Amino acid sequence: MRCIPRVLLGLSLALSALASVAQPIKLQCEVEGKFADAEGKATANRVAIELQVIGRHLYFTVIGPKPYEMRVSTLVTEEYEGTNLTSSSQLGARRRHRASGHETSLLIDRGSVELTAHNDVMVQGKLQRFKYTGKCRQVGS
Repeated sequence: MRCIPRVLLGLSLALSALASVAQPIKLQCEVEGKFADAEGKATANRVAIELQVIGRHLYFTVIGPKPYEMRVSTLVTEEYEGTNLTSSSQLGARRRHRASGHETSLLIDRGSVELTAHNDVMVQGKLQRFKYTGKCRQVGS
């Protein structure tokens, strides 16, 4: 009976080690975005996207200036509800915070490598949706 916790701990450590080995796929994207209810020209920027597949879950990290920055995954937890949006033509995920309703979503077209994303952010105490699109290319190996 005492060896079961040791076996579970060993298995847990082994799985963590495997997960940390998963190399992310890196994309560089030229994007333009604006708040959904704002008028006027979109803001242009450059972002980096790191995609990792761990087990059966997808993890996307968008690195760039706020409000472009976000993390999206297909993981479902007590706090977040993740959805896999992947199909034969696109790769993506949506994450929604269960309590606040804050949502992030990211889709990449497999053929054109076009990015479509949105991120709910707080602006002056109000939750607003920031939408952006752009063209991406893979970097590194």
